[in-house]
Amino acid sequence: MKSQRLAVGLMIGQAVLFAIETAMIHQIGSRGSAMQLSLLRGGAGVTLVVLLSGATGWSVIKTDQLPLQLLRGLVSALYLWVLIYSFAHMPFADATAISYTQAAYIVGFSALILNERVTTLRWIATAIGTVGALLIIKPAFLDRNVVYVAALLGTSLNGLAFVLNKYLQRPGGDSELTTMFYVNAIAVVCNLPVLATTTLPEPDVWPWLSGVLIFGPVGMYLGIVAVKHASASSLGPYTLLRLVIAITGGIVLFREIPDLLSWLGVVAILSSCLLALAPGSPRAGSIEAPSKRR
Repeated sequence: MKSQRLAVGLMIGQAVLFAIETAMIHQIGSRGSAMQLSLLRGGAGVTLVVLLSGATGWSVIKTDQLPLQLLRGLVSALYLWVLIYSFAHMPFADATAISYTQAAYIVGFSALILNERVTTLRWIATAIGTVGALLIIKPAFLDRNVVYVAALLGTSLNGLAFVLNKYLQRPGGDSELTTMFYVNAIAVVCNLPVLATTTLPEPDVWPWLSGVLIFGPVGMYLGIVAVKHASASSLGPYTLLRLVIAITGGIVLFREIPDLLSWLGVVAILSSCLLALAPGSPRAGSIEAPSKRR
């Protein structure tokens, strides 16, 4: 129970940081390319690993799961391009709504990859949370073009990455810092070509870059640590908390009072988080531990 509470706390922290990051990415818009922002985010993530690794130093890059780490990193890089592109080229409400379908992907991949026992109640919790998100965002979905399709399919990559975090940290596996390193190092490598094709962002964009330089990397790390302490499927609905936090921020900072549908959405999301914590632990021995390092 203590581990579950820690995981929930970390997911709440991630929700706060990601809400700030996505708002800043939207503010940047087309003034920063997806690859450019991804490169900055990846470099900041590697820097965070260096700062947190301390005395362990280069030992953080040691892994017995290199192919899987490379896959995890590539999945994350692809999704980051989708995320940044969708928030820069779609209405904010529509891009946000599509990004929250990751909760359903997380539950599905948890069952397929981790062999977690996903109960009917947990599926219901995910559905309730997704409906709550739609009530808050009220997406229009008027421009049904290829960007929307790419965003919807690309969001599955984020659900897959979330579940792979859990798989990589199964007993005897890699540490959270090792996973964090490879995710961001691969993002840097994949986006290096942008240095030859674009210039630095304009000065008026720099204040908004803190979203990808600070809030994004720290939020990613909190999520990687969270899945170490709880089943992935139970944490899926907590990815929706960004909306509740955004509404809270609007009330506190701007005195914006939500409408009735938004309040219903908040209740639905909070209810889904509570339902997801109902008993439904992974099957014993469902995830085999990798061979121990020599």
